[in-house]
Amino acid sequence: MTGSFLKMTKGQRRRSRAALLPSAVMALFLGLPMTPGSAAPDINGKWRTPDGATIEITSCGSAPCGKIVAFSPPPGYSLHTTRDFNNKDQAKKSRKILGLTVLWRLKPKGERWVGRIYDPRRGFSAEATVTKKTRDTLNLEGCVRVLFKVCEEETWRRAN
Repeated sequence: MTGSFLKMTKGQRRRSRAALLPSAVMALFLGLPMTPGSAAPDINGKWRTPDGATIEITSCGSAPCGKIVAFSPPPGYSLHTTRDFNNKDQAKKSRKILGLTVLWRLKPKGERWVGRIYDPRRGFSAEATVTKKTRDTLNLEGCVRVLFKVCEEETWRRAN
């Protein structure tokens, strides 16, 4: 296609570009991607964290979100009685961990998702980047700003 485009006269190239303009405007208006493969991948499913928790990522309206569906409770507690003890916010310490949303506000950015992640082990949330490395692995990076930006990465593996 590129070779035939170069062989066109200036007037033909101008008309050819003008013919593409309505479809580009329509794609922008409809929010469609202009190039194939530029959309963030499907990350739905159940994923196991390195600590052994299972996070289920499903659609929450127009974007995916992740909720805790299984984990190893601390001694003396069960899945149903474990609370968000480590949360920095005193009002949230009584929330149940089972079913807790830990990934939210995910938006596509190129071939990855960006949003927020909550770590109940530490009790704080961070900026999140989710990248699908293979069909069965997700790479998650969480970053917080203290005096400078501190980031940690972990790999989640498909659980189902």
